[in-house]
Amino acid sequence: MFTGVKLTTGINTGLRWVGRGIATATKSTKLGVVGCGNVGNAVANNLLIKGYPVVAAFDTNQACLEKMPKGIVRAKTPREVVDMVDVVVTGLPRPPNVKAAAEGPDGILAGLTTDKVWIDHSTTDYEQTLEYSDQAKSQGSHVLEAPITGGLEALKKAQMVVHLGGDPAVANAMTPILEASYCAIFYVGPIGSAMLVKVVSNMLACVNVVAMGEVLMLAKKAGVDLKTFWNAIRVSAGGSFVWETGAPVVFNGTYDPGFTMALLCKDLQLGYNMARKFEVPMEMNHLALSVYLRGMYQFGAEAGCYVPPKTYEMALGESLNIPGFENWTYENKIHDGSLIVSHNGIS
Repeated sequence: MFTGVKLTTGINTGLRWVGRGIATATKSTKLGVVGCGNVGNAVANNLLIKGYPVVAAFDTNQACLEKMPKGIVRAKTPREVVDMVDVVVTGLPRPPNVKAAAEGPDGILAGLTTDKVWIDHSTTDYEQTLEYSDQAKSQGSHVLEAPITGGLEALKKAQMVVHLGGDPAVANAMTPILEASYCAIFYVGPIGSAMLVKVVSNMLACVNVVAMGEVLMLAKKAGVDLKTFWNAIRVSAGGSFVWETGAPVVFNGTYDPGFTMALLCKDLQLGYNMARKFEVPMEMNHLALSVYLRGMYQFGAEAGCYVPPKTYEMALGESLNIPGFENWTYENKIHDGSLIVSHNGIS
């Protein structure tokens, strides 16, 4: 499903999409992955399941690299991956990791020759992405920023959403690859615009998490059954994606270990940097960043991203864990332009 701005650049030949020198990806397009953590591994598996050849991969963490599907060449550098493929996909945790993978004689940019494409799923520095895109253009290649949202478990089931920023012809050409992992492909605009959407989306989610912790504790202290309270808000104006998917991981006590406090603090900091760049006061972003930093300092960088409500549990000596959500999972679907969550395993 391709949503957002309608793309019309190029000519559909029936075999491939040709526009501005970029051909639509097919199942003969050679793909590579740099960054083989949760995102890179899931994307590689999704592509292979749909019949796309993932021929090479690289990660500085050998353990992550070894977990990649069999048959993929374990490259020694990012450049080696790019030399072997038509399209390289990255999913790296922080801007310094993107910089390390991109730059230098062994980096991605050094291998981006004419018409090669770099699809970056990393949530990274806005201005760094602009710089890399300009360099790629000067070499006749393309960068497509593609931050993702919806939760790691959803990605494993090809149910996340990807936002795209870059040349619309390139976005159109890469759509078949992206459809292997995402339930919706939303083109936002030029390079930089998709990153802004992702960073702001995470900021809004964090504000919701903080508020969720407050109101769950209020309900608990007031003697309201938490499962009943959760269901009541789901059909009320205060419902949200965070309420649907965040409260269950508080109830089952996992606090979503699939995405860490360190990564969300990084994303909030990126939002803070954007606010300064464009001179926009964003008090809620600053508040959420303060609360998340406190939570990270208290529970550690690898704590689950829904841990802020735990600060209320510890401060007030009350647990928000309840039975019935031990086997909970969820599904994402797009309906009438909105992300809808359905639930499994609630007893």
